[in-house]
Amino acid sequence: MMKVLFDTNVIIDALVRREDSNFARRLIQLASIEEIDAYICSKQITDIYYILRKYITNEEIRRSYIQTILETFKLLPLLPSDLKYCLKTKMNDFEDSLLDEIASVNMINNIVTNNIKDYKNSKSIILTPKQLLDLATINK
Repeated sequence: MMKVLFDTNVIIDALVRREDSNFARRLIQLASIEEIDAYICSKQITDIYYILRKYITNEEIRRSYIQTILETFKLLPLLPSDLKYCLKTKMNDFEDSLLDEIASVNMINNIVTNNIKDYKNSKSIILTPKQLLDLATINK
């Protein structure tokens, strides 16, 4: 089964149904039925909650989304060594560098994101939601 670390933007797209979010929603459906082995970093939970406040005013709905995420994705820890590594990396975006390092440390080869350009110099295979969906469908 394909192991994939999800960037926050893909999850937000699926939850709030931003433009072109069909691929992101389908990926999360595949994760929920364990067709793909889906991961996020524990730190992303607070980021997702914070971003959801912009789109969803109802606290119960936001919390139910977080509960769904916790049931769908495997959580990876954020370690001090991950943060220290990111200070030295050649990637420009600190958060994306952090996800790249967490993927590497946990032997996850794939990261799905809408911002491929932010992962220049990544150690991982970087895929858009559509690319990952195409791969997941082929490997079925």
